[in-house]
Formats: sequence, structure tokens, C-alpha cells
Amino acid sequence: MTAFKVCLMLTSAFLLVGCQTSAPASVCDGWSDLNPSAQTRQFIIAQDRTFAVEVGAHNEFGRSQGCWE
Repeated sequence: MTAFKVCLMLTSAFLLVGCQTSAPASVCDGWSDLNPSAQTRQFIIAQDRTFAVEVGAHNEFGRSQGCWE
């Protein structure tokens, strides 16, 4: 039973190593700009000004990092 456990652990380790990516990380990974419709923007500004400011800050940060135009 011990040999089986060792074999299983080694197989699991090899599978995990095979999942690694060689792509370089970017500050833009996982980000996209937020572009609600004009009607949605008006609603958010009227109902949750803090969130509207946060969306603007999110979009500005992405632009400043060159993630989107």
C-alpha cells in the first residue's frame, strides 16, 4: 500500500508541474474596462455615487497602465 501512495503522490506532482504556464505575468492580467450604458451610468451615479467613483478609478488605472485605450 505504501508504494501505491508514493506512486500516486509522484503522479499528482507531475500533473501539477505540467499545469504551469511560461507566459509572463502582466499588470493587466484579469482586468478589463467597465463600460456601462448611459442609462446604467445615470442610475449608478444617482443611487451609488461611491461605486460610480470606484468604476471611474478602475478605468483610469487600467488606462494609465496601458491595459486598454
